[in-house]
Amino acid sequence: MNLQQEGLTIDLLEGNPANQAKDLFYYIVQMGVGGNGSEITRQVSQFLSTSGVPHIYILVDPDEISEKNIRNQIFLKEEVGLKKADVLAERYGAAYENLNIFSFSDKFIESVKDVANLFKPDYLDLTNYSRSRMRLLPCMIGTVDNAFTRSVLGATFKAFNECIYIDAGNESVTLPHDKLTRDMSEWTEEELAAYKNSGWTGQVVCGYKSNKYYQPCVTEVLTNILEEANELRPSEMSCQELASSDPQRTIVNRYAALAVLGYLSEIIEEQQITSHITHFHAKAKYMRTEQYFVPLEENTDF
Repeated sequence: MNLQQEGLTIDLLEGNPANQAKDLFYYIVQMGVGGNGSEITRQVSQFLSTSGVPHIYILVDPDEISEKNIRNQIFLKEEVGLKKADVLAERYGAAYENLNIFSFSDKFIESVKDVANLFKPDYLDLTNYSRSRMRLLPCMIGTVDNAFTRSVLGATFKAFNECIYIDAGNESVTLPHDKLTRDMSEWTEEELAAYKNSGWTGQVVCGYKSNKYYQPCVTEVLTNILEEANELRPSEMSCQELASSDPQRTIVNRYAALAVLGYLSEIIEEQQITSHITHFHAKAKYMRTEQYFVPLEENTDF
């Protein structure tokens, strides 16, 4: 019999008695601003701008906007050829006065060191905050569909003393291999059925690590991600391979963004985490959230 404790509720202030909610500085780094990522950026930017909490929000993605992105991502025709992260950081930085948003688009992130460099204090302006009391809370938001990059984020999560890692992933739409040369009217009944019944689901996984709590991140929950992680690094992929990412439904991207915002809202407004995984099905119009149950024999001292 698998004995388990009750569902885990993480108090982000417990174990740090000298810290108060007002002393938390949310250092948020988001990997990817494509289908899920651009929708998440829109939601998170508006939320952070009205939250009143000290924060920094860094968008990381070296990809350029292509014409195909205009159809299912929140970019404009006149922005084709520009860097996605730079465009969104400039757009929402101008739209929201109290949003501290930046971009990093110089290169692909391919190692723990690359990720750690994004959390250096070079981006920070703590003029109005007491450095002696300020507690930086690192938070990674992963929106990539590349197994290698996910494995790097998982390794970073384990390397940090304290870290939140929220990962969003979707099921891709199933399309015929010759979709670019054959009109949908020419698809077989089986191909149409595969298309209509795919691409509706996804999940968001929230991991957290500190000296008090441990809630596994996505690479420990969906272990098949690590099995696929021997694929090419993004920098080793051809332009054609990078451009041919799996198609996703816009409504599913928005479900993912709302689920991510749900976690971030609870973290910032309540200083706690009460959920672990959120499953969603856009066609069935539902979300279902699970808590993390710590096995009784598991050692919780980290």
